[in-house]
Amino acid sequence: MDKGEGKRETVCVTGAAGFIGSRLVKNLLQKGYGVHATLRDPENPAKNSHLLSLPGAKERLHLFKADLLQHGSFDSAVEGCDFVINMATSTDFQGDIVQPTVDGTMNILRSCKKAKTVKRVIHTSSIAAACPLNEDGQLKEILDESCWTPVDYIKGRDVVYGMYSVSKTLAEQAALRFGAEEEIEVVTVLVGMVGGPWLTPTVPGSVSSILASLTENRLLYEVTCSSKDLFGSVPLVHVEDVCSAHIYLMEHPSAAGRYVCCSDPVTVADMLNFFRKRYPEIPLAFGNKEEEDEWKKVLVPISSKKLSDVGYSYKYHLEEILSDSIECAKQMKIL
Repeated sequence: MDKGEGKRETVCVTGAAGFIGSRLVKNLLQKGYGVHATLRDPENPAKNSHLLSLPGAKERLHLFKADLLQHGSFDSAVEGCDFVINMATSTDFQGDIVQPTVDGTMNILRSCKKAKTVKRVIHTSSIAAACPLNEDGQLKEILDESCWTPVDYIKGRDVVYGMYSVSKTLAEQAALRFGAEEEIEVVTVLVGMVGGPWLTPTVPGSVSSILASLTENRLLYEVTCSSKDLFGSVPLVHVEDVCSAHIYLMEHPSAAGRYVCCSDPVTVADMLNFFRKRYPEIPLAFGNKEEEDEWKKVLVPISSKKLSDVGYSYKYHLEEILSDSIECAKQMKIL
């Protein structure tokens, strides 16, 4: 933003066409920043129209084509930027996503080093990189920034989104290591399961999981239920809180290291009960007494103390996360 010194600060947002990325671009433009947004296909109206129509986009938004796996692909987008917020990640859950995710993260960081103007990199990680599991698969007493997903344990078992967890863990570790070795400020944000309204033309995967019991998607409902095995809860957070936390950590001088970003660790029973009470007109496709009895208690609390200690506070909680997701789905005729 304009600090009164005649220079508007510029932020590069990678993966800007996605659920969180597009909302982040909107919020940065509202705060007066210039934004360099990277997309795989910036010339495709289906991919960029929701960005180009944002207030302030005509004056302060510039789109760049970039490919995670192409060396130097992010150089032009990062050049001249004061900050970089890395949202880009592989979304191919069927193939080998581990090495591409790590390599893509490193390509972005090398562009940051080459630019010589970047003050801080905010790397978007996932709570999947902090599964509170011991090496024997037993849940710890709390999920916080000290937790790292036990990669060897996950690799040796058929875990839902197991390789996604491994990829996010190794990419975050590589990012923090690169920052320490190259003396670049790297802050990582461990994001939970994100809900709330979206700007993208398609429904975000995390919202689809949250609403699976209403949309009759058995596979995604089971994925949501399986969260207890990895996290001890369903780790919900509102997209607006995710974006504001990223910007806060970008702007706050003392921010360093990892930050858990999850406002509401809840149970499937909590979610189903909310749907029944608030939206009785929408029938639940799944959920029964046996499943809900198993889910009456959060097994592992999730701590955001480090984030609150630097002065950040969440604005949205379970009610807004779920109701905002449903209302947006209604507008798009999905419910």
